[in-house]
Amino acid sequence: MPFFIATDSFNNLAVTRYQGHCFAKDLSAEGFRTTLITDSAVFAMISRVNMVVVGAHTVMANGGIIGPVGLNMLALAAKQHGVPFVVVAATHKLCPLYPENPVVRLNELKSPSDLLQFGEFSECMELAPDSSACVLNVVNPAFDYVPPQLINLFITDM
Repeated sequence: MPFFIATDSFNNLAVTRYQGHCFAKDLSAEGFRTTLITDSAVFAMISRVNMVVVGAHTVMANGGIIGPVGLNMLALAAKQHGVPFVVVAATHKLCPLYPENPVVRLNELKSPSDLLQFGEFSECMELAPDSSACVLNVVNPAFDYVPPQLINLFITDM
């Protein structure tokens, strides 16, 4: 019987809407042995995995994909450990553009409030005494680009 590992960003559960938790719960409800880990534990656990199967937001013309943030780290871990990285995407996800095209926005930044509670670190967010720059900047990217050399196989609806 297959064994599944689901990941979730435990430091960012409000943003991921517990997607990893829900996926793990659904798998275990169907009788599959499932382990839930943090995104940051991927390299530690990847040697126990036979195959990585992911979805994509977009499949670019060069064969790279745009997917949820953290996907590139997972693809790098899979490549490092010789684990096949498989992308499942419907044909409507195919994009005729290349990632180098200036029209393509490879990333979208989400609100810092998704990462921090209101008022948390507020003293660090103020301007530095000697400049007009903030002492602490919070960057919250939504997507990752995974280059085609990290992808072993595509599965589509064609």
